[in-house]
Amino acid sequence: MTADPFCSVIIVSYNNFDVSTAPCLQSLREQPGNFEIIVVDNNSTAETRKKLQQSAAADQRIQLALNSTNRGYAGGNNDGVELASSKSIILLNNDTIVPVGSIEKLTSLLHQHPHWQMLGPVTNSCGNEQQIFCSGTNSREILREGDAWCSEAAEFAIETDILGFFAVAMPRKVYNSLSGLNEAFGLGFYEDTDFCYRAVAAGMKLVITEDVFIYHQGSSTFSKMKDETRKLMKKNRQLFKKLHGSSPAAVHVREKNLHILSQYRTAVQQGKNTGILQHRAHVRLQTAEELRPNSLLKRYFYLRKLRPLSRFFHNFRKTGNPQER
Repeated sequence: MTADPFCSVIIVSYNNFDVSTAPCLQSLREQPGNFEIIVVDNNSTAETRKKLQQSAAADQRIQLALNSTNRGYAGGNNDGVELASSKSIILLNNDTIVPVGSIEKLTSLLHQHPHWQMLGPVTNSCGNEQQIFCSGTNSREILREGDAWCSEAAEFAIETDILGFFAVAMPRKVYNSLSGLNEAFGLGFYEDTDFCYRAVAAGMKLVITEDVFIYHQGSSTFSKMKDETRKLMKKNRQLFKKLHGSSPAAVHVREKNLHILSQYRTAVQQGKNTGILQHRAHVRLQTAEELRPNSLLKRYFYLRKLRPLSRFFHNFRKTGNPQER
């Protein structure tokens, strides 16, 4: 590794090498620039560790840390950040695929906007408004959709109260100022939400950039642990409530998606980035349809908000006129 990397990418590994970590590392190998990749393995099988060592030997940017116990998502990331040598860090799930240029773009945006303390991209799979509708059935198809989404920079940034930690960038000093992720959450669940709650309480600004898309497979580590997962989620939800005085609560993702569509409408009416925002509005309107409530009463009020937005973008696509009709 050469001196002074512009970013430190932290990845926590636990088995599933071929289906998760291997594609992730391959995508990082294709990224330009002098950044470091710190892989913290949480006591995987000997086979997984051997493959990690082979990957590290093939790329001088990879630094491998092998834990003798499973320190969970929080502990693994804390270990990785402690090893980081850059002022900027990106916590990256091992079940992601990163399009070329994304690491550089996220880091550059942080440097351009020093008042942003945390930054996340959009994706195909996440629990908040970072998720956009994708029709693809495999990573290649979904990445093509992500490429179309980012085909033109709109410089459209959205403030939020929760960021998904499948990929989150921040200055290392921000991470350290909040004492990192809380290891009391054990193997996983709610430690990222807890971190965001603490960041917001400290007056920090959390931002989504719509100019970066990262593919996220989702649930690769816990997919084979269903009973254990339910118990862990219940336990950590209770811990979260104890720490914050309430259960994790935020504005529902469907309302956040509508809010973004409203921001698009305002920007289009002002003549800003009309082409790319028209495309993104089309995608988010599909997201809005996917998020329709099951309750008839909730659906009624939801559609009252959605239909004017849908009508606006339909008319704009048809006529090119950004005025309400």
